[in-house]
Amino acid sequence: MHTPVSSASVTPRMPSLEAPELVRSSAVPAALTVIGGATPVWQRLAAIIGLVALSPLAFVIAIAIKLTSPGPILYRGKRLGRGAGVFTIYKFRTLEVGAEQRIGARLLEHSDGLYTRIGRMLKRAKLDEIPQLINVIFGTMNLVGPRPVRPIFLETLSREIPGYLRRFAVNPGMTGLAQVRGGYFTHPRDKLRYDEIYVRNRGWWLDVRLVTLTFIKVLNRWMTLGLLLTALFLSAALLPGLFHYPFQLEIGTFKLSPFELFVAVTAAWVAVQRSPRHQLCIYDTPVNGPIGAFVGFTIVAALFSSDPGSAIQGVLYYVATGFFLTFLIVTTRLSQTEANQIATVVGLSAVAVSMIGLMQIGIANQLGAESASRMSSTLGNPVLLATYLVLGLPFLLTQMLHSRTREVRDLWVACATIALVGVFLTQTRMGFVALLVTFGTFLWRSRYRLLAILSLFVIAATVIVIGGKALRMSVPEVTTEAARRRAAVGEVFSAPTPELLLGVGSIRRQAVSPIAEKDRPFISSNMHLTLIRQHGLVGWGLMLWIFGATLLALYRGYDQIHDPHMRRIVWAIFSSMVGVVISMTDANIFFNVTIQIFFWGMAGVGLGIVTHLSGRRPTFRVLWRFGEHGD
Repeated sequence: MHTPVSSASVTPRMPSLEAPELVRSSAVPAALTVIGGATPVWQRLAAIIGLVALSPLAFVIAIAIKLTSPGPILYRGKRLGRGAGVFTIYKFRTLEVGAEQRIGARLLEHSDGLYTRIGRMLKRAKLDEIPQLINVIFGTMNLVGPRPVRPIFLETLSREIPGYLRRFAVNPGMTGLAQVRGGYFTHPRDKLRYDEIYVRNRGWWLDVRLVTLTFIKVLNRWMTLGLLLTALFLSAALLPGLFHYPFQLEIGTFKLSPFELFVAVTAAWVAVQRSPRHQLCIYDTPVNGPIGAFVGFTIVAALFSSDPGSAIQGVLYYVATGFFLTFLIVTTRLSQTEANQIATVVGLSAVAVSMIGLMQIGIANQLGAESASRMSSTLGNPVLLATYLVLGLPFLLTQMLHSRTREVRDLWVACATIALVGVFLTQTRMGFVALLVTFGTFLWRSRYRLLAILSLFVIAATVIVIGGKALRMSVPEVTTEAARRRAAVGEVFSAPTPELLLGVGSIRRQAVSPIAEKDRPFISSNMHLTLIRQHGLVGWGLMLWIFGATLLALYRGYDQIHDPHMRRIVWAIFSSMVGVVISMTDANIFFNVTIQIFFWGMAGVGLGIVTHLSGRRPTFRVLWRFGEHGD
C-alpha cells in the first residue's frame, strides 16, 4: 500500500539524480511527498528502440517543419513533473513561434489559427510527441504516468481542485490512464481521478497495457486507407525484400513475412472500422462476377490436376495478393483526398525507383561493369522495371495537369521526364511499345489530343531511327525475338487438349527464366502464355474478362464523375492498365510482388472512385453483421 500524497505534507523532497535540471515550482508548497522512483530501465530501453525505429519518420517531419514554417524544429517548453519540479519537455513544433505566450492560461482550441502548415496534422496524429522519447531516456518522464502540466495552470488548478498535487507523486508520462479513457479536453478534475487510480495501481503490467492501448488508439486515429496504401506501395517499390524477409511465417499453405502479416491485419481492421452500419459488406462492381467465375473455375480445374494442393495454392495466390486488395479498397470507401494522395505516391515512387536505377547505372559505369547500360533498379529486372514505370507515368501527368502554379507544374514535368528516361534506359522493346500506347491513351482525353498524338508518332519514329540499336530494335534482333515468341506459343499450344483447356495447375512463380514442365522446356517470359499453361485457355479467358470488365467500368465511369481531378485519376488508371496488359507479353508481371500490388491496388482505387464518387448510390451485399446491431 502506497502512502497517500497530500498537499499539506511536510516531508522534504530529495533532489532528483535522474533529472538535475528539475527546479521546484514556486506555485506549490515547499515540500511534497514523492512516491515514484526513477524511470524503469525497460522503459528507457523501449524509448531508445522507439527513437531509433522512428528516426526516418522523425527526419522527414523535421525537414517538413523547416520547409513549411520559420523557427526551430523542436519546441522546448517548461512543464511540471515529479514533485512539481520544472523540467524541459521536447516536442516537434506545431505552432507559430511565440504562440504559447499569446495563448496564455487556457487550452489550445481547435479553431485557433496558430498552427503551422503541418502542425494541425502532426498534433492530430500525435506525431509531435515523438521527441518526448528523449525525456524518457533522460528520466524526466516515463512512458506512462500523469501528463505533464504547464506551470501557468498549477496555481489555479491546485486551488480549485482539492488534492490536485497528488498527481505529482510520480514521473509524468507520454501517455496515461486519463489519455486512454479521456482526451485532451477532459476536465482536469476528471483527469485527476484517473491519475489517482494509476498512482495507486501502477506497475509494469499496467504500464504495458496502457502503452498498448495508446498505440491502438493512435493507430485508429491516423491509420487511414490512404496512409495504409501509401506505406504498402512505397514498401513494394523501394523495399520489396520486406515481403520475404527477415523470415517467413507459415499459415496454412501460405508463407507470410511479418510485414505482410501486419499489413493484412491492419487492412482488415481498417475495413471493419469503415464498414457502414456495423456490417461487413461487398459492394457490387462489374468485376465481382468475373473474379468469382475465375476463382470458381480454377478451383474446380485444380481438383483434376496432378497436384491439386499446389494448384489450389496457385489460385489462392491471386486471391490473397490481388483480388483481396481490390475488394478491400472498394469496401473501405476511399475519399477524394485519399485518392489524390495515392495517385501522388504512385507517381513519386516511380520517380524514386527511376532515380535509384540511374544511380546504380552511374556507379556501375564508374566501376567498369559490362552490363551497366540497362537499368533494373529495385525490381531487379529491366522488363519489370519498364512495366512499373509505364504504370506510374500517367499519374505524373495527372499531377502535372492538376498543378495550379508554374513552379509546381515544372516540378511534375521534371518528374515525368525522369520516369521517361528510366523507361528508355531499360532498353525493353515491349516496354517502349507499352509506353507509347499508355501515353497516347492518356493524352486522348486531353485538350491537345491531336497535337499530342502527332508528337508521339514523331518521337517514336525518331527514337527508332536514331536509337534503334540502343533499344535493341534493329531488324535482326526483332526478327530473332519474334521467332522466339512463335516457338513459345507453339510450345504452349502443343499441349494435350485437356491441359490446353484446363491448364496444369500451379507452376513456379519466376520472372524471366526457362523452367521445365514435365520434361518439356517452357519459356516463362509471357504472362499470357503462363496463364494459359497454368489455368488453361478457359482460365486465361476469364482473367481477360476481369481486365476487360475493369477497363469498361473505368471507361464508363469517367463520364459520370463530376470532379475533374478524380476523372483524370480514373483515366490515368485506365491508361496504365492498358499499358500493363501489353507488358504482360514480355514478363510474368503478376509473379512480381511490386507489380502485383500496384496493378490490383490501382484497379481497386479506380473502381472505388467509380463506385463511391460518381454521384450514384452504390449497392452492396452484407457478408457479416457485427457490433451492437449484429443481433
